[in-house]
Amino acid sequence: MSGSMIAFEQPEIFEQQLAELSATFVSLPAEEVDQQIDWGLQLLLETLGMDLSSVAELSPDGQRFEVTHTQVRPGRAPLVSGNLAELLPWYTEMISRGQVLRFDRLPEELPAEAVAEREYVSRIGLRSQLTIPFQVAGRVIGAIGVASFERTVDWSPRLIRSIRLVGEVFANALARKHAAHEQLHLREQLVHSARVNTMGEVVATIAHEVNQPLFAIVSNARAAGTMLSRGEPDLAEIGAALDDIVQDANRASAIIARVRSFLQRKPTEHLPVDLNAVVLTVQSFLGPELVRRRVKLELELAAPLPWLLGDPVQLQQVLVNLLLNGMDAMESVPPETRRLRVLTRVASDGRILLEVLDAGSGLDPATREHLFEPFFTTKPSGLGMGLAICRSIVEAHAGRIQALERPGRGTTVQISLPAQGA
Repeated sequence: MSGSMIAFEQPEIFEQQLAELSATFVSLPAEEVDQQIDWGLQLLLETLGMDLSSVAELSPDGQRFEVTHTQVRPGRAPLVSGNLAELLPWYTEMISRGQVLRFDRLPEELPAEAVAEREYVSRIGLRSQLTIPFQVAGRVIGAIGVASFERTVDWSPRLIRSIRLVGEVFANALARKHAAHEQLHLREQLVHSARVNTMGEVVATIAHEVNQPLFAIVSNARAAGTMLSRGEPDLAEIGAALDDIVQDANRASAIIARVRSFLQRKPTEHLPVDLNAVVLTVQSFLGPELVRRRVKLELELAAPLPWLLGDPVQLQQVLVNLLLNGMDAMESVPPETRRLRVLTRVASDGRILLEVLDAGSGLDPATREHLFEPFFTTKPSGLGMGLAICRSIVEAHAGRIQALERPGRGTTVQISLPAQGA
């Protein structure tokens, strides 16, 4: 064997490298796991002097077994792509049982029942392979493998232990990554459910807003029909009526489009966002509800305002929730004093601030302290999730949300968000 194969001739150095590799995974963020696994596989490839190293992941139901990470020396055939559970059934079955597959000499050492596996290794010229399953919480979630095309290899017990250790490190990192993705998925579901619930609070107003252009369409259609029944219809009047019908239809369509955009369920996006545009969209969306509740909305938007990276629909959701809460807080005050203010500005540290001020009765210190905690509510029929979800969305945007102490009447909620590139 080549003198460069440290794992075989200098195992102490190899194990030191593995310890350093393991250390890099201890607090690795989920979004960096895949890149780090690729780096670890490349390290294995070079240290062992092998031709191929890989990681394959097994689905929870055992129906899919796919190579997700691989490193191959230039000029060597890549591993088979696709579902190994279908392409290499015996191999997949052994791995799912947690069995280490050690082949010093291929294809001679393959059992008779490994028909597809024999054909595959013969076709690509594989001479030796070691595959070690890895588990999390007692369940096999994948395997790590190394292989040689040119030479046969006698896999020593010490080397197998070391590679098993690498597999365990990879397994824990992958489990953390999948848990983080699942947490994100659940948060997105919760955020969407809250958005639907918020829509329920203004559905009567939306229905009224849609009915207005529909009523106008019906009236203009009847008028056009009446004019057409005349002996000599006025085509100019009919044309004007039809123009009004088109305008009202577009108005109704725009209302439905706004609702659809707000309710649409899609993955969290991180796009350049103009926070002032978010405020103006929400102003249009809640305009009829503000009129119904006899609340005056005042905007003080700083311009120009730096852009931020975020999900515009989720940021709209936060502002809608804060404005609805502000309207609720002012139900007991005279209509002429019901005023909501929305301000945007840039703080001295460069962060973007969004503030919502109402003219309600205000909050006591104890309420302010717990305002954004799950299941805490000051409303008799409230669930206490709206503001908690707002906090979750804001924090997912690397921001902060807080209720500020404010002299006199009313409550101020402030959101601080980082500018794009900050």
